[in-house]
Amino acid sequence: MSNINIPISAYVITCNEEAYIEQVLASLNHFDEVIVVDSGSTDNTVNIANAQGARVIHQDWLGYAKQKKFALEQCKHNWVINIDGDEILSQQNIKEIKEAINLDKADAFRLRFDDLLWGDSLSHHSRKRSIIRVFKRNCVTYPVERLVHENVLLNKDSRVLSISSLVTHYGYNSTQVLSKKLNRYSSLKAQEKYKALKLPSVTKLFLVYPLAFIKIYLFRKMFLSGVRGVIISHLEATYAFLKEAKLFELTHHDKKNE
Repeated sequence: MSNINIPISAYVITCNEEAYIEQVLASLNHFDEVIVVDSGSTDNTVNIANAQGARVIHQDWLGYAKQKKFALEQCKHNWVINIDGDEILSQQNIKEIKEAINLDKADAFRLRFDDLLWGDSLSHHSRKRSIIRVFKRNCVTYPVERLVHENVLLNKDSRVLSISSLVTHYGYNSTQVLSKKLNRYSSLKAQEKYKALKLPSVTKLFLVYPLAFIKIYLFRKMFLSGVRGVIISHLEATYAFLKEAKLFELTHHDKKNE
């Protein structure tokens, strides 16, 4: 790695993440500071984090964006990296991140994710999720009004590049876990849209599932992952459908109350 050593803070928000948190934090130990903000784990997450040398802070759950904003505020360095409790950096990830920061190539970097399903990677030709997770803290804000999909918002004119190597993500590894996550996220997204006074659409309710399935299965090339690609495409399309269905449900209750 480069001899230059720009200090970097890493932060993770956790709640019952004992399955992977030891590996997650072991990789983050390459950074100058590691902060874990835990919202009340009842498993061994906190003990593992302490044993790994992280600074552990308890904060009752505020919501995804607010919790990450709180964690960011605990960091002492301007350059930060945010990783979830089921995402593990490789040596190549760390090498690329440090070199890119040291060379001042950008103000923020997207990480690309290898989402495992049933213990294996999907086709390397399929589209990979990419999220801004490495950044100068003075160049971003968290959208605290959002209930889900809390990715940071960049200041105007901020430079953004991508880290080419993939971060291993275990959070989608089980069909049951992924379906539960997407069901929970769809509820939060529907509530968010409802609070923003957005109205549901019958047309969208009919079309959103098939259009989302086609987009993911064909255009994002999930068909190259065989049966697992069908499952991913179905669950993601169901998520899109449920967001609209649950928005209908919320507005339906309003009409009944009137």
